[in-house]
Amino acid sequence: MIHLNAAGFGLLPERTRAAINEFNDRRFRGDLRDIDLMSALSCARENAARLIGATAAEIALAPNTQVALNVAANAVLARTQQRRTILVSAGEFPANVYPWLALQPHGFTVELIPADPRGFPREDLMLERIASGDVVAISVSFVQFASGFRADLAALSAACRAHDVLFIVDAIQGLGALPLDVRALDIDILACGGQKWLCAPWGSGFTYIRDRLIRTFEPTYPGWLSYKSSADFSSLLSYDTELHDDARRFEVGSIAFQDQLGMARSIEHLLEIGVAEIWQHILALQQPIVEWAQQHAVEITSELTPARRSGILGIRPRNSQPAHAALVEAGVACAFREQSIRLAPHWYNTQEEMARVLEVLNTVVT
Repeated sequence: MIHLNAAGFGLLPERTRAAINEFNDRRFRGDLRDIDLMSALSCARENAARLIGATAAEIALAPNTQVALNVAANAVLARTQQRRTILVSAGEFPANVYPWLALQPHGFTVELIPADPRGFPREDLMLERIASGDVVAISVSFVQFASGFRADLAALSAACRAHDVLFIVDAIQGLGALPLDVRALDIDILACGGQKWLCAPWGSGFTYIRDRLIRTFEPTYPGWLSYKSSADFSSLLSYDTELHDDARRFEVGSIAFQDQLGMARSIEHLLEIGVAEIWQHILALQQPIVEWAQQHAVEITSELTPARRSGILGIRPRNSQPAHAALVEAGVACAFREQSIRLAPHWYNTQEEMARVLEVLNTVVT
């Protein structure tokens, strides 16, 4: 199998698989202690923070991007100002739309900014709307799931800062393939599931909440570990209602310890390679496909401008659906999105594998 579907799910590093297996073996033997469970969560928070330039106190663990974005929606709901418009680009993955639509009964308006003819977000329109004075928040994908279009987070962030707008980023299709620093980009809240480019288990992920925002709103569904009194396992019956001062207040109930441990190990692996180095490797893997498409007049549905590129490369041959089926039949795992073949290589792929992909495409593309 040639796995070119990191945008669907990434492959687990060996250290991740070993850590999860060891954890489950210890559970099978009854050899897990409270400290083992809590240290798994602490390690996940710390590594997630290192990945994005945050502190562990700003990280709340979550089972997926959707839960993390609902934390962001709750932050918007807590704002009492008169602004009631939330901006989202048309063409966003549903996970970055439904949490905002759910705020409409509370008096908010969700404005879907039209995409351009290629389906790319119209950031120029978003910047105009941010400046209008009635926008409370914008939520954008770091990388678009279908086309791989990378947002200009710096420009959007600067506009949000200038007009006191919450800046929320769905980072699941970018983190692990592209470097990102929440401090440099002035991001308020970032949501990311672990199963894609982080190469972590399903059921893992995290929310980053900027420190100054953490105590401005309370969790919709506080878990027992959201409260300070629960930190002492030897005395759990005080039922004190003081929430943690850090992002742990937004973690819902008992976390999937083995999944978050897996995410900690996967991020550790990515950090050791270096995300900037991974990005250069991905670009090199994409290049033969780009050159082949240009030589054969095959439409490239991803933006090739350097600042807009990502780990996702879309191509649309005239017979795109049969071409995709031929790749799958030949053992190439890739997705079919919006009539395009979505290729998403990662750190574990090789140039030899890309050559094999071209061999298959040459036999079927007309």
